[in-house]
Formats: sequence, structure tokens, C-alpha cells
Amino acid sequence: MMRSKFYVHMDHDMSKQHYISFIAAVSSDRVQMVKLYPEGNAEARFKRNGVKKLYFYCNRDGLFCAENFFRR
Repeated sequence: MMRSKFYVHMDHDMSKQHYISFIAAVSSDRVQMVKLYPEGNAEARFKRNGVKKLYFYCNRDGLFCAENFFRR
């Protein structure tokens, strides 16, 4: 049985000076976004719904993209 949701967690600094601002899960026709806050956790839950890429935005280092992240 395939799960309908997945969990994303990053080991990243979440101080007021350096943090992940959002994580977005992108499919061909939809974007799911979770806003993150300093001193919180860098984590989110998304519906699978054809997600192909994850985007992470760091306030210091900019935008990053992850592909092929589901384990088979």
C-alpha cells in the first residue's frame, strides 16, 4: 500500500540569523508550501499527489531543489 502523505525533515540551522523560510512540494499542476519560522523545526508533511521536486529556501544561501527523493 502506498502512503498518501510524506514527511520532510532537514538538519539545518534554524536560528534567527540563518533558517529555512519555506519548503515547497511541486508536481506538474500544483504547489504545496509550508512556511517555516526561525527557532522552529525544518520539517513539513505533504500529500504525495505526483510530487516530483522539493524546493527549500534558506534566508542566507537561497533556493535549493531536490529531485528523486522517494526511496524505492
